[in-house]
Amino acid sequence: MIDLEKLGMMPVFAELTRERLQWLRDHLAESAVKAGQVLIDEGEMCTSLLLLLDGELTSTRRAEGHLPSERYSAPEVFGTPCLVAAIPYPSTLRAATDCGVARLAGPAFRELFMSSGPFNQAVARVMADWLTTLEAAGQNREKLAALGKLAAGLAHEMNNPVSAVIRALDCMPDGLDALQDASLALGRSALPRDALDALQTLARSRGAQTGMTGANSLRQSEAEAQLGDWLGAHHVTRPWLAAPCLVAHGIGVDELMRLASSLNAEQFDAGIRWTVEVLELHSLIQEAMRGSARIAEIVKATKAYSYMDQAPQQEVDVHDGIEDTLIVMAHELKRGVTVTRNYDRGLPRLQVYGSELNQVWTRIVENAIDAMKGQGELTIRTRRGTDCAVVEISDNGPGIAPEAVPHLFEPFFTSKPANNGHARGLGLHIAYRIVVHRHGGTIQVDSRPGQTTFRVTLPLGGVLTTPVTGRIGPN
Repeated sequence: MIDLEKLGMMPVFAELTRERLQWLRDHLAESAVKAGQVLIDEGEMCTSLLLLLDGELTSTRRAEGHLPSERYSAPEVFGTPCLVAAIPYPSTLRAATDCGVARLAGPAFRELFMSSGPFNQAVARVMADWLTTLEAAGQNREKLAALGKLAAGLAHEMNNPVSAVIRALDCMPDGLDALQDASLALGRSALPRDALDALQTLARSRGAQTGMTGANSLRQSEAEAQLGDWLGAHHVTRPWLAAPCLVAHGIGVDELMRLASSLNAEQFDAGIRWTVEVLELHSLIQEAMRGSARIAEIVKATKAYSYMDQAPQQEVDVHDGIEDTLIVMAHELKRGVTVTRNYDRGLPRLQVYGSELNQVWTRIVENAIDAMKGQGELTIRTRRGTDCAVVEISDNGPGIAPEAVPHLFEPFFTSKPANNGHARGLGLHIAYRIVVHRHGGTIQVDSRPGQTTFRVTLPLGGVLTTPVTGRIGPN
């Protein structure tokens, strides 16, 4: 028979009278469980309260199978929240050793809950702790998912400039060798001083054009063909390689005619070779500089976005945070989203949790991109309200269903399919908590087909609070 003292050691039964403990013992069904046996499987509906009287249990989740199991020792209670809320058990309970267990059937649990004030209060505390921790765990998962998505986007965004720098640096040694050969050939050809001055002027051309399409690209191709034929007629070595470089820097037949008329074939060939190599090397350097500058811009924006190496509370220009967010999300915006800014730069700096506030902009912008399916217009406005700064982020997506609007900021609410891989229903709730609970502001949404606007207000006085955390046992 179960020891009443052992029952009284379990937190949910700790305040029961001896008579209630005796009633509880009379309604428990005891059993012995062998090591390795599953007591309840993940996803199984919980129909009774499980009491671990002796031994140890492990709790594992399929989604976290690569993580160590949680281990619990007797005496302990399992399933209170699931029994109260009539929801499936979130993990698999398995006997780690030979165990003694008991079960309190659902009807007996409800009878005790309705008739015993101390037990009712104990269950309420368990439920409050469970909900707090469940929300906190969900928020952590949401943050990790957002971090992973952000990291993947930044890696994608960094790929192009990094590749450009590597490509330019890889070509530079050959370019330097070719320039050295061309310089020696130029020296051997004994060009007159005025010709050298003309070549130096050509080598300083900075008319390089990139990303040409359509009619411009066709005109450039025609110019390259024309110049290539002309260079070939003047006995220039490999004119098909020299022509594209010269045309890209704004050099054509008209710029070369006078030089060609004053030099012999050998001198003109040496001069063109030297000019092309100088221009090519300069282009490589420019490409590496552009790539390096882009990398520096992304790194700077990422550090500013996360407020790395800075205190949590900062006095910031709200526009800087919005711009940093747009930079780190550029990989999602460039798919087809046009951003229009309408900023009131007269807004004063705000005392805020900078990195947290950037999470708000991230989640609202992500929501807008999802709504527009990556194609549409995003408008960001800032203005000064009565004792507050107002930030409005609008998209021209299909809008939010009227019945969903009142629930948007509730935890775990989502209008997306549950199997879409990221619809946890916490993104906007986290934004709500950051704005309302952490900064004393407000967040609202107005939506109709073709326009959805999220409106965030932040007090100019800077009302900041500290976070509240909670924990839960296996009850």
